[in-house]
Amino acid sequence: MAHSHGKDSGNRFLQALPHAVSQRLAKQLEPISLGRGSVITHAGAPAGDLCFPDRGLISLVKIMEDGRTAEVGFVGIEGVVGVSALLGLEQSAFEAIVQVGGSARCIKTSVLRAEMESSLALKELVLRYMYYAVNQLAQTAACNRLHSLRQRCCRWLLTAHDNVGEGTFTLTHEFLALMMGVNRPSLSLTVAMLRRRGLIQYTRASVTIRDRRGLESGSCECYWTLRQECERVYSV
Repeated sequence: MAHSHGKDSGNRFLQALPHAVSQRLAKQLEPISLGRGSVITHAGAPAGDLCFPDRGLISLVKIMEDGRTAEVGFVGIEGVVGVSALLGLEQSAFEAIVQVGGSARCIKTSVLRAEMESSLALKELVLRYMYYAVNQLAQTAACNRLHSLRQRCCRWLLTAHDNVGEGTFTLTHEFLALMMGVNRPSLSLTVAMLRRRGLIQYTRASVTIRDRRGLESGSCECYWTLRQECERVYSV
């Protein structure tokens, strides 16, 4: 499979497109800014355009009937928001909320679906990514049930670091607690512990990663498991 590795793309899915497909789609990709806290898709609403983050992190959030929320997955530079629409599922299953701001490119779902009809390589790429997305949901569900808040927080900070392209990014206690499904005091204790150990610096909603190796040691296995699965998707 021929791949396009344009320097203007930080998104791994776009980089993995067959060269001919990449060339045809280049002019139809619309750059957008990902503002922190903005909603890309609402649960139950029409899926809309496909969104490919070049920088930043988008949380997939499940909202219960009583209003409580929990993050069940995420999309960063490795993936696509709205990919289920490529398989004919027209409604979004989750809220997709920008947790760390950045930039992305969007394209109409119908355009990529038409390309899938004529490109077996693209169809296989979409299916591989769908496998990864389902696996990520399953891994996150197990992580939320079995691993400590400290481990999950380390994992999330590493993931954010991977996707923002720099060591400092904006993040509030309230938003992170909302995504993790815990109350703010519990999260504040965990963040304070990470700060005391010199792993991060956290002032006025600004997080700086100071000791990445320390975060890796404190994270659960889920961080590495999903990184390996992602490499499997794009190593073909």
